[in-house]
Amino acid sequence: MVTVFSTSKLRDFGFADRDIRSALNCCLEKVRRGKFTLLEECATESHAILHAVHAASNTSYPKTFGDMRDKSERLKKLIRSYADDLLPGAAYSHVSAALLHGLDLPYTPVKQCEMLRADTRRSTPTLHIRDRKVSPDDIATIGGLPVTSLVRTLIDIARDYELEFSVPLLSEALRSKKIDKSELLDALTPASRGCRSAALAIELSDERHDSAAESICAVKFFRFGITGMVPQVTTVDSDGRFIGINDFRHERYMLIVECHGVGKYFMGRNSPDAASKKNHERHMRLLNEGFRVFNLVWADLFQPREFIKIKAALDTLSSRDH
Repeated sequence: MVTVFSTSKLRDFGFADRDIRSALNCCLEKVRRGKFTLLEECATESHAILHAVHAASNTSYPKTFGDMRDKSERLKKLIRSYADDLLPGAAYSHVSAALLHGLDLPYTPVKQCEMLRADTRRSTPTLHIRDRKVSPDDIATIGGLPVTSLVRTLIDIARDYELEFSVPLLSEALRSKKIDKSELLDALTPASRGCRSAALAIELSDERHDSAAESICAVKFFRFGITGMVPQVTTVDSDGRFIGINDFRHERYMLIVECHGVGKYFMGRNSPDAASKKNHERHMRLLNEGFRVFNLVWADLFQPREFIKIKAALDTLSSRDH
């Protein structure tokens, strides 16, 4: 997380309004009303005290990637800005809790800091508090902040967010062995709002998904009625020589789907040449063995076109059998 300064704290350090405005043109950034954070080191002498406090706090300067991860970084700053303004009994939840637990978001669906608190409902441009009871067993402490436990966080997200967002997070937690499906199912309250969506998200999640892209692809298979796609299958050629581990291969037909999820970090840029060359070589070997291969990039996961093609190809193969 980052170091956050309130307006009152800046005044304690001797910053008048004009000094704050000057710092905003240098190394300081406004997170929300009355809350600021440092962007980077600077050589301005009057700002040295801010950087000294930052260094002593053992926090880092905000990261900038130039891609969709920047939205998560902005949300992290917002989360930290509420640390000193928490209402009694409130706990960070949902996407905010996922970030505090160190989960890698497939994308950032909200711009608000999220919390749970019984008998409190509030929504502003920067804060969303849901009126829900949280038992002590559902609360963890991360960096001194009250956060819903990992299981509760994942269940809440699966209840309230779309499958394309919840399934990647569930799969990541399963893959890292932080939880198992039995824990999730035991924590799922029957007949509660969103329980069916959560149960479906748990069913579609899989520790064999190596990336968020693969999890989203599995969700799209479900949405488009595509069945029989098995994740992480080792493929060899007719001589038994290793070709590769495919993201998805059909259990019956010679059809493969590869998800090149690195594209989420190279939006608008060229993908690494070495990786592209390696993928092309593997693609050609698969074609030579008679496989039908679909290569999906990140943008394809949010368009119907490729999944319609995959479904049509499988329907054709099935009709030939009959």
